[in-house]
Amino acid sequence: MRSPVIVQKRIKKQLDAMINRFLLTIILGTFWAINIEAQVKSNKKIDAYIVEIKKQYNIPGLAVAVVKNGVLIHKKNYGLANIEMSVPVTDKTLFPLFSTTKVMSVVAVYQLIEQNKLSLESTISDFVEDLPDSWKKVRIKNLLTHSSGLPDIVEYTDSKEEDTKQKVYSDTIKFSPGNQFDYNQTNFWLLNRIVQKVTRKKLSEYILDTQFPLSQKEAVFEGNNLKVVENLTYGYVNTANSGQILKRNWNFPEYEYGAAALNLTLDAFVEWNRKLDSNEFISEQTKVQLLKPFDYEVKRDFTYGLDFIKVKGEVSYGFSGGVSTAFRKFPDKKLTIILLANGMFIPTDKLNGINEVVNNIASIASP
Repeated sequence: MRSPVIVQKRIKKQLDAMINRFLLTIILGTFWAINIEAQVKSNKKIDAYIVEIKKQYNIPGLAVAVVKNGVLIHKKNYGLANIEMSVPVTDKTLFPLFSTTKVMSVVAVYQLIEQNKLSLESTISDFVEDLPDSWKKVRIKNLLTHSSGLPDIVEYTDSKEEDTKQKVYSDTIKFSPGNQFDYNQTNFWLLNRIVQKVTRKKLSEYILDTQFPLSQKEAVFEGNNLKVVENLTYGYVNTANSGQILKRNWNFPEYEYGAAALNLTLDAFVEWNRKLDSNEFISEQTKVQLLKPFDYEVKRDFTYGLDFIKVKGEVSYGFSGGVSTAFRKFPDKKLTIILLANGMFIPTDKLNGINEVVNNIASIASP
């Protein structure tokens, strides 16, 4: 028979354990409630800010997502996809990414690097046979970092690729590869040709097959906004000063699709970002290489494929396109901002443009 003292000690131990579990539950519940309350407040502030900048920049329609610590903390549509028909922005609305398309193109190139089909140090002449002699020393890393020094193809864009090619080939190189940063669409035209050489698919096809295999209606390559594409938002030129909103037309030829022309829904972009974060496209080791600062002879902040933007001393990476879309990551805050619009964040004497908008959303989401 156990002594009463032993029994009392055991009962006390059990009671203490129950009390501790109860207290822990209360503490965790309180912490969770505080977090939820803080998140609700943050969401309201983000929402209010987006409504404010929509008015300030005279933007017809937007879709915005904020991901923090791997959790989607804000996703909302605003305004109209089509002013003339009063069609609202919905989860099905496709937004043209313009040059933000380059983010997916960069990922595609690194996928092929992981497969040992390409190398950063490969010269473009290894894959493209009809180059001028002065172009042959340019490497794939120079295309990704806009350090090729090549003339810009947009100066000669023609409906026929062959005609455009002959014109840009006849121009002179601006500087030796690696010397400096010079944003240039020729780089991604060549990447398109290189990817097609090693995969037998156009870069646009390779991106859809490997990064958006189940998103046929949520990810569409189309460079002419006058063509009818289901759920594609109209583009608008808006002026914050005059209040005018005009139709915006563009037409990227298919051979420039690696530089632009991808149209995405916000949901498709959010899912793409999740897969990027979880290393489903490229490994963590490859992402480390991608995000290394490139060593230009004339200093400029840019990685091996993405823009490098410092915000109050904090590092962020990403890209923007058409003064309308932006994708940015703040690694120290574990924060991602996706901003899609059918109008333009045109800077004025009082407004500083799309980068400031992204920075402000980030500051609200993670003070």
